[in-house]
Amino acid sequence: MGFWLGTLIFLIFEALGFGVVQFSGKPHSTKLLHHTLVGSTVICCWMMWGIVYLSQMYPLVHPILQG
Repeated sequence: MGFWLGTLIFLIFEALGFGVVQFSGKPHSTKLLHHTLVGSTVICCWMMWGIVYLSQMYPLVHPILQG
């Protein structure tokens, strides 16, 4: 799975989360808090996934093979 496909999956998660919050029967002030929580959760998870993915793609320390 490439970086951009993973990013697209996280965008879909974000849209689904916003849809669930928007169509719930909660008052507006609660929806605003829940939108903020869903958005920050998905962004933090995407950043963690992206950092781990890119660090495995371009490692800082290269292993030295000894035969």
